[in-house]
Amino acid sequence: MTRVIFQNGGFALSIFNGADLFMSYFKTHKGLNWHYEVSGSGDAIVMIHGLGASGRFWQAQKDFLCTDFQVVTLDLPGHGKSSWMPVSLAEITVDIRQILNSLGILQFSLLASSMGGLVALELYRMIPQDIMRVSLVGAIPKFTKAPNYPAGLDIDKIRTLSRQFDGDYAAVLDIFFRSLFTMKEREGDRFKWVKQMRAREPLPQREALKYFLDILEKTDLRGRIASVICPLQFITGTKDYICPRAVMDWLASCAHNARFDFIDGCGHLPFLVETKEYNRLLEDFLIH
Repeated sequence: MTRVIFQNGGFALSIFNGADLFMSYFKTHKGLNWHYEVSGSGDAIVMIHGLGASGRFWQAQKDFLCTDFQVVTLDLPGHGKSSWMPVSLAEITVDIRQILNSLGILQFSLLASSMGGLVALELYRMIPQDIMRVSLVGAIPKFTKAPNYPAGLDIDKIRTLSRQFDGDYAAVLDIFFRSLFTMKEREGDRFKWVKQMRAREPLPQREALKYFLDILEKTDLRGRIASVICPLQFITGTKDYICPRAVMDWLASCAHNARFDFIDGCGHLPFLVETKEYNRLLEDFLIH
């Protein structure tokens, strides 16, 4: 069954699959075609993935939460099943708001991973009154090192990775993805599932990843943290080289109404490998 919705200068094509899940596409006035999925009912939670991922990476969280919440997962431009064109963080958040308006979602909580945290902070800046809670995993307001700010990424390494994507793209992307996990994580059964899931996903578009790497290099939203007044959560793996503990300490010095949760031994994407512990921390945050 399909349904076409015209609203706010765009259209959504909804493909229903069962009673409580549908896959949809929303085309903005600029011509960008967003893919998203909705499942469950209740208070809305919007999930935003990171660089090189897709909405499918949230499958375990969607399954866990959709009995009590309405869960919306998005594919960022050039990722998953969404089309690609260069868009700024501000333009991305405008598009996300249009999608949520088309669904009748007026208030919601945000769940974001890695680079998706930059999108979440930009969305909060735009519509703070509509966002009830923000939970970030492996996400910080600035990903590159700076004086008195010990983030884990060097600008030179980001630029090197971008150049490497011009070569054997699939192989370099696989090496990059593996680097986000610890050696112990890569030996576990959950990582095998993650590899199988990635194998079924379309590769993110090369130009999209290079474009978003440039955003990672240049974006500095540290000034936004103090303005977040809704409940805020940071979940981080203790072995995450991109978001080291020192950055969490820095954030604790300027964030209001924030809690910090650490998952021992995990790398950058703990929600994929320590699913039960991550879901427990997330649920505790959402209901208290």
